[in-house]
Amino acid sequence: MSREIAVLGGTGNIGRALLRELAGLGHRAVALVRPGRAAAVAEYARPVEVERETEAGEEGFVRALKGCAALFLLTPFHPRQDLLQRRLARAAADAGVGHVVKVSALGADPASPVLVHRQHGIAEQALAELGLPYTSLRPNAFMQNAVQWLPTIASRGAVILPAGRARVSMVDVRDIAAAAAALLTGPPPPGRGGEVYELTGPEALGYADVAAALSAAAGREIRYLDVPPARAAEAMRAGGVPEWAIEARLQLYGTYVAGEAETVTGAVKELTGREPRSFAAFAAELAPRLKMERKGEGP
Repeated sequence: MSREIAVLGGTGNIGRALLRELAGLGHRAVALVRPGRAAAVAEYARPVEVERETEAGEEGFVRALKGCAALFLLTPFHPRQDLLQRRLARAAADAGVGHVVKVSALGADPASPVLVHRQHGIAEQALAELGLPYTSLRPNAFMQNAVQWLPTIASRGAVILPAGRARVSMVDVRDIAAAAAALLTGPPPPGRGGEVYELTGPEALGYADVAAALSAAAGREIRYLDVPPARAAEAMRAGGVPEWAIEARLQLYGTYVAGEAETVTGAVKELTGREPRSFAAFAAELAPRLKMERKGEGP
């Protein structure tokens, strides 16, 4: 019997896509989920409920990971994601996991002033220091983030962001999942690994281009409205977004405006053997949700 693949983050967009991808390849993964979330992954994986937010939960992780050949490491947006992932990495090392595939972020660096990039950089550093064979996937912004724009598209007919003329090589989460599946089911990296793959879509698009693709899919005009960061912060605050998350998101938009998200790589094709999905193709899939009758007023 082959050793199992463990998946952390299986209830999120990337994780769900990964579980489906692995199942299609004949692997029923072990999905490590929070208590009460087993049903969300049971169709494609064997769920194991574990507490992960405290150090006390680390022993449970070690038990759950015993006998696993590989771990997919993904945790949600969190103010101390770096500490959480360091604990999880330590549990993986204690359990004898042979290969960790970590979802990081384009621009990850332990010395970065950008919170998200710094957190992922610190977590990657922890994997290296523990001597765990690991591979880091550093995706750019997700195409699926466009779903978060649907309310303003419905009410104002616009994508409203503090992104100026930034160009971003957004990537579909299904391509991230396919890349991860290829690594998890393949041979472990030689030595301590440490390979890094920057995952992007096939092109860098400005948000006016993104709005044009959404317009074509919706059959009606959807505009892109650039707003100052302070106005974007006000909108997020009104929506209940905590201050740390507002600051983190504005930092990311700042990197976009600075041209740091324009990179286009061939890593998706290198790992999966096929070209990454285009935003136009993703927008076409989103068409039923874009074709809403209610149209709001302009700014």
